[in-house]
Formats: sequence, structure tokens, C-alpha cells
Amino acid sequence: MAGRAQGPAGLDDLLLPPPDDEAGGGGASPFDAGRPGPVTRLRLSLSANLEREIENGRGFPWLAIAFALGILIYFALPAEPMALALCALAVGLALGAWQLRHRRVGLFRVLLVAAFLATGAATIKLRTDAAAAPRLDRQATGTLAGFVESREARRGGFRLTIRVVSFDARGLKDVPRRVTVTVRGQAPPVGAGVSMLARLRPPSGPVMPGGYDFGLPAYYAGIGGTGFAYGRVSPADLGAPPLGIRLVMPIEAVREAIRVRIAASLSGDTGRIATALTIGDAGGISEEGEDALRSSGLAHVLSVSGLHMVLVAGVVFWSVRALLALSPRLALRRPIKKWAALAALGVTAFYLLISGLDVAAQRSFIMTAVVFAAILLDRRAVSLRNVAIATLIVLLLAPESLLSAGFQMSFAATLALVAGFEVLARRRRGLVPTQRSRLGAVFGWVLVLVGGMSLTALLGGLGTTPFALYHFQRMAPLSILANVAAMPLVDFLVMPMALLAVLVMPFGLEAPVLALMGFGIDGMMDVARTVSAWSEGSGAAAMPSAAALLVFVAGFIWLALMRERWRLAGIVPMIVGGAMALFPDRPALIVAPDGRQVAIRDASGAYHILAEKPDAFTTGIWLRADGDRRDPKDPGLREGVRCDPSGCVAPLPDGRLVALALSRDALADDCRAAVLIVTPLTEIACTAYVATIDRKMLDATGALALATAPQGPLTEMAGSSALEDQTISNAAPTDEPIQTAEDEDRPPDMERKDTRSVREAALDADFVVTRTFPSVRRPFMPPRQVPDEPDSTGPADQ
Repeated sequence: MAGRAQGPAGLDDLLLPPPDDEAGGGGASPFDAGRPGPVTRLRLSLSANLEREIENGRGFPWLAIAFALGILIYFALPAEPMALALCALAVGLALGAWQLRHRRVGLFRVLLVAAFLATGAATIKLRTDAAAAPRLDRQATGTLAGFVESREARRGGFRLTIRVVSFDARGLKDVPRRVTVTVRGQAPPVGAGVSMLARLRPPSGPVMPGGYDFGLPAYYAGIGGTGFAYGRVSPADLGAPPLGIRLVMPIEAVREAIRVRIAASLSGDTGRIATALTIGDAGGISEEGEDALRSSGLAHVLSVSGLHMVLVAGVVFWSVRALLALSPRLALRRPIKKWAALAALGVTAFYLLISGLDVAAQRSFIMTAVVFAAILLDRRAVSLRNVAIATLIVLLLAPESLLSAGFQMSFAATLALVAGFEVLARRRRGLVPTQRSRLGAVFGWVLVLVGGMSLTALLGGLGTTPFALYHFQRMAPLSILANVAAMPLVDFLVMPMALLAVLVMPFGLEAPVLALMGFGIDGMMDVARTVSAWSEGSGAAAMPSAAALLVFVAGFIWLALMRERWRLAGIVPMIVGGAMALFPDRPALIVAPDGRQVAIRDASGAYHILAEKPDAFTTGIWLRADGDRRDPKDPGLREGVRCDPSGCVAPLPDGRLVALALSRDALADDCRAAVLIVTPLTEIACTAYVATIDRKMLDATGALALATAPQGPLTEMAGSSALEDQTISNAAPTDEPIQTAEDEDRPPDMERKDTRSVREAALDADFVVTRTFPSVRRPFMPPRQVPDEPDSTGPADQ
């Protein structure tokens, strides 16, 4: 076949079937004996399409997809697998595929895909085992001493990552090696020994089922606790910092010098955005500025990612190549394109270092490095194969990044752009201006430029919007307009000036360059604020289900990776996934993982919050996931909710009461009148038949989402992480009248009257767990067990 004669042998060549003489002869096919039936014709057509796809190099990208799928399978397993078993499976499948590579091509392909699946699962398992580190088992306060490993600016202060030397809190089983601490005011430099009074807690899980799990990235970063410092941070003489910190201290000194120079020339959000684009520290930007960028679809500019790496690399590559081309002797006799690629790769590596080595920046650098490696090897620079290579490298180094929104959106945008422009390249005849008048040529190139930027924004939006809806419940309806208007400023003014400013800083000449950069940033922010105002009140949406996202992504990947006409079949699951997203889960109640806050849906479909002091962060996540645009501090969230210091009650749409009991004093009335009691307490003993969610259950499940179920018998639900479609209760129905303790003195608005029998209450008190945390298994958590002796101080604050 033609595909077998192209370039050196690789996986795509192995995926191709052997020639007829290698396959065992070229005799006539048995299908030639008569006209094949419709099933046979379909099979032969699909087989022919598959062979053409592999000849066109589409086999290898699917191996990268299989590797990623293996990582997802690991997190979906009900229990932690053995690393040795996964490694043995991967090696066995790979050896089997190698043995069959020239004999049974079909089976070889199946085994090869299975080997990549197993390798993906084995890789994340090995990474999980290697990342194991001590973690706090409870909230604790004490004197923390350690070295500053990194710092990030925040509004009003900094977030420090501390390499722990000592933490003198009482009763801790393990002291974490690394923690993050928020401090107010100025912070010491990286490498400094510090001491502070700090309150730390274990990294928290999601505040709602399916929500962002703060503990997962913390585990893989080796962070065993997070919290804040009381008062000021004091210097401490702890000796020399560890080697890893000493190695990054010079880089951090350069980053700090750049930060100071930028702050001296640019103030306010302009300076903070310039800092974000230059050294990757986006902290401190005003809430108004962040909201404008998010609503307009320009928030991606703030994070050092593929866009910034490509712009820096592109400026260096074309500048160096243009300068070298001024010499005809060099241009004709030397590989100046490769020299320019090496220069661009070196500058991009320096940019990676001063950007703080953030995970997103590392991922973008790898993708950029693959492009320049292709140039050095005389291969096509931008292709789906290179996207697959970069994806495999990223996932081999940090397989846990597959679950992050950053990786998913970056991969989807890159895949959409490369696949889209590849299709466009095959149909570009007539799109590029030909011989015409000078004015006509200029006009034609402007059309191509504007059209290209519009298409880039459209393709990037198509790839990233599903993930933005799932992770952030937000989309920017006018993002194409904002990107077309603002990105020329970023591409041709802001980023080139950022690069030039860093280059001239050693000579003290950065002020005029930063002024030009600031001018471009101000123009970008003007576009962001204008577009944000035009789209005010739109863009919020309820969080789609994970099933909807997976169905859509499956269709999207098929559409992007395939070349033959059957790629259009991917549109069908994309439409189905989009339709599924229109019908998100809408639980009747959400219970916070600490049992101190509940969201209850009223007859109009809006949430109301039961809590002594509602947590704005948790409330904001709940509202955003429901597509509710209300502010977390909106007084309307408390309408219909009655609270006193011992707890709160609120009615379901049918009038039944749900109670939040914060003290045992409230349980007498709650056991009598409510059909569901949520409490951070343990060992609740209601003589009445009432469903309860207490601390023991929440220790076993994390956050819960509940839906009311049809009337029927209730069954006891044991604490477990697999509680799908179960009911909750704590007693069996009888015909005995409800017995409660003597009524306590309570405010008049807290009086509750209920004379129903236990059986009458039982017929109504039916709730079903619709979604439970975790949505993926947390491999760093041991099997959930209810503590024998609960902490008398109550659960840790979230």
C-alpha cells in the first residue's frame, strides 16, 4: 500500500495490514463467489474506511485516546487495583500485540488498543502510589514552621506553599510534608524560613456531588493540609532550605524582579494583567475585571497556556528566521529554519521558567516543543499526530491532569483547531488572494485575517464550551465578537511587548515598552467590559450531567479524528449530548459535607438555604450549578426558612418540613415534626419515624444530593460511597403514636404541630439519593469508615 512506503516505520505502519504475500497468499476472496448481502457489504465498506483512515495516519491519535480512557477507567474502578497486576496486564497485552503484528492484523489492533488502555491505568496507578504523603486527619491549630516553597498573589495577601519542618498541634497522627497557607499583607520570598500560628485542615472534597474536588489535585501535589495564618509571618532560622527549593530560588528572584519592575510602570488591573501574562501570577486582579473577562470569553488570556507559548515562540521564530534570511549566503546554504526553531524553543523554555512552571504552562510547553521537534526532524509541524504525541507525553508525566478542566479545555481547543484548519486546508483554493490590484490584495488579506480569527474563535469555542458548562456553568455568548476585537491587540502588541520588556529589563529600558503593553491591555479590557455589558444576564446555565458531557465528547473526538465521510456520524452523539445537557439533574435538596448547610428547592424551582450562617462559597457553587444567577448573599435565599441558634426548618413544596439540627436541644421538635433531619451531630435517637442524615453518614458519603421519591416503604441505608438510587431512614414504621421529649421553650415562629402517626409520616418520608460524592473514586482515601469516637468539637469548617 502507499501508506507503507511513507517515512520510517511507526505505529501507523504497524496498524496497516501486510501485503498479500505476507498475509498468506493472494487467492480470491470467498466473498467473490456470489453477490454479498447488505450486512457483508456494510462490513466491507466499514473495513475499507478503516484501512483508509489508518493509511492517512489516523490510527496513532486513537491510541492516545485509549491511553486517556485507561486513566478514566482507573478512577471509575470500585476499588483500588494492584499496581503489579496493571503493569503485568499492560506488558502482556503489548507482547501479544507484537507477536501478532504481521499475522493477524485485526487481533493485533485490538490487543494494541487494549495495551494502551492498560498502560494508561497502570501509569495513573504508579503516579498515585508515588504521590502518597502524610495528610491531616482533622482540623488543627498550632505553630507552623517551614520553608516557603512557592507563593501566589491573592487579593489582600498571598497564598504560600510551605515545606513543613514542624507543626506542634496536639493529637495529630501525621504531620504533612507540604501545606498551603493564606497570609495577609506582604509575604517572605521563596526559600525563606518562616514561623506562624496557623489553622489547618485536610484538603476538602466537593461541596456538592459532581463538583470540583479540591482534595484530588492537592493529593498529587503532595499537599496534606490547607488553611490560614493568624497574624504576621515571622522569620525563622531553620538552616538551609531543601535542595529542590534552592534550585528554584534564582528563578523566583528573577520573577520577583520582573513583578517589581512591572508594578513600577503599570498600576491597577493593567499591571496585574501584565504580571499574569509575563510571570504567570494572575492573583490580585479585581473581581470586576475577572468578571468582565469571563463574561466576554477573554478569561483564557490570563492563564499562561498554549496561546502565550505559541505567540512567544512565533515572535522569536519568525524574527530570528527573518534576521538570518538577510544574509543570502546563510539562507541558501544553512538550515536557518531549524536554527530559528532552536532559538524559539530556548526562549520558550525560559518563558516556562519565569511563568512559574505552572501545570498548564508545562503542558503548553510540551505541545510547543513537539511542534519545533517536528521542524527539526523535517516533519509536518502542526498535525493531529503531533497533538497525540504531546497528549501522551503530558499524560505520561502527569496522568492526573486528565481530570482537570485546564487539560480538557486545552486538548479540546487544540484538537478542534488542528482538525478544523486541516479540513479548511484541503478546501482553501480560492481563499488566498491571487494576483490583483494592491488595494484589492490588502483588502483580501484583511478578509482572510478577520475570517481566520473568527474561525479560530468559533472552533475553539466549539471545543471548550461543553467543558466550560460542566466545570464552571458559564458560557460567553459573544465570545467570538470579543476575541475578534481583542486578540489582534494581544497577538500583535501585548505579547510581543511583554517579550521585549523582559529582554530589555537588564538595561533599565522597559518603561516605554511596558507603556505600549499597558495600552494594549487597556484596549483589551475595554473590549471585555463592552462585550460583557452587552451579554449581561446571559451565559449562565445549569451543570449538565457527566453522561451528557461524555456523549458529546465521544462524538466530537470522532468528528475531529476521522477523515473519511463517516466522520459526520460524530454529529449525532454531539446533538444527543447537547440535548441531554438541556435536562440536568435538579435535586430537591443538597446537603453540605459538614452537615451544617442544606439547600432546599421550593415550588417555583428555586433554592433556599438552611444554615445558621450560610457559607457564601458553598452557596455560590450550588447556585451556579443550578443555573441560578442570584448572589450568594441575596436575602431571598432565606425566605421561608426559620432559624434560631439551635437549627433551622423549611418546608418542601408539598408542605412537609426539613430540619437542620445544630444542637441536641432542637431534636425533640425536629423528630416530631420533620420528615428529614440533617445534622452535624452523631448518634441521633428519634423515637419517631423520620429520615436522618447525620455526621456518620456524611463521613461515609460526603456531600449528598436528594430527590423526593414516590410514597412507599423505606429501607435503611448504610454509609457507603455507592448510594445510587437508595432510600434513607433510621427506623421501621409502626402504628405507635409519635413519642417525643417534653417541648422546649422556643420562639413562637418555631412552633410545629404534628399529630400524625408514625405510619402516616412514614408514607411521606421517602427520599432517594440521586448523586453522591465522589463522582470519581478518590484513590488517596482509604475505604470510608465511620469513626468510633466522633470529635466532640464538631466537624471542621469547610
